Amino acid sequence: MRQALNEVVTDRRFLVRKSVTPLEVAEHILQQAASGERDLNRLKSSAFAKLSAAA
Repeated sequence: MRQALNEVVTDRRFLVRKSVTPLEVAEHILQQAASGERDLNRLKSSAFAKLSAAA
């Protein structure tokens, strides 16, 4: 989960959008993990989808 968060918040797609905070990304990743998701790429994809939806 930490790696997913680090990779999302250092990605250019996150840096150019300030509509979502790192805390919101972390909460989203934790929610996904709580529902059983463990795959790094799926966690990141889900977080990036959240960024797109917030734009």
